[in-house]
Amino acid sequence: MTIPIVLDVDTGTDDALAILYAINHPELDVLGISCVAGNSGLDQVVINTNKVLDAAGAPDIPVAVGARQPLIERARPEGAFHGVDGLGGIALPDSARRPRSESAVEMLRAVIMRSADPVTLVGLAPQTNIAMLLTLHPEVIDRLTRIVFMGGSASSGNVTAVAEFNVWQDPEAATCVIESPVPTAMYGLDVFTRLAVDRSTADRLSASTQPAIRLAGELLYRRGARSDRPGHDYVGLIGDAGALVFLTNPELFQATDFPVRVNLSGIGRGQTIVDRRPAAQDEAAWADDPWPRIEVVLDGDLAAAADQFVTTIDRYRD
Repeated sequence: MTIPIVLDVDTGTDDALAILYAINHPELDVLGISCVAGNSGLDQVVINTNKVLDAAGAPDIPVAVGARQPLIERARPEGAFHGVDGLGGIALPDSARRPRSESAVEMLRAVIMRSADPVTLVGLAPQTNIAMLLTLHPEVIDRLTRIVFMGGSASSGNVTAVAEFNVWQDPEAATCVIESPVPTAMYGLDVFTRLAVDRSTADRLSASTQPAIRLAGELLYRRGARSDRPGHDYVGLIGDAGALVFLTNPELFQATDFPVRVNLSGIGRGQTIVDRRPAAQDEAAWADDPWPRIEVVLDGDLAAAADQFVTTIDRYRD
């Protein structure tokens, strides 16, 4: 039985890996992809998404244009971690695909409400589109099985000492998602920074004549600091794609429900505060606690998770 999903992306190198995984996994049915500014500017995100779909040989999946800036703050300067083009300089053919005429929020609403089965929403980007969807169209809430988002951290941050990039980009949107009635899982930096594919496997993938497999290998080589610079050290993190591995293989991960809030002010703005105190695990004792409880991924069999990612990419040969 397949899991119908929609993806919300800011396609840089790791979102591209996630798209390749989602398209080729036998248990996932991608109904639509919404784009938001983040790893790259919005126009580049749309271009990258369509190019990756071409490489994957994907059907005509709806791709729609979403938010150019956070709910409250001004648009932030584009980062350079994923290179100027968001894909670490990997040259892909121009795509004939075009985004849908409706906005990302309207497209998401349409495909979720039209689906015969409840949908899982997978957020791999700043959560502006998702927050707008839940706010403007609360009718989708009953049609969502859960939200799985890549973002946050139960420990340290990456863009500041305490904040992870996707949440830091739009902390008000992340708050809206975490506090929604939809069951939610947070796949954050605690696992993100450790789930990697070894270099010999990346070399094998990069040498493939199959376009999607070769692209996955090349993307793994771009998963390092300032990935647009030739000769940078190989890191091989699968990044946001790990959230999809968690979705398809939850048995490989350790996840626990915790009270979670997003810090919206001061030096800690954008931090996901995860209450891991033993007392916080007693739901009965904290029944009146105003903090929302969500599932937080903290650890797992990361070697097996990497193998699952590679196995799914290798299926492009079939």
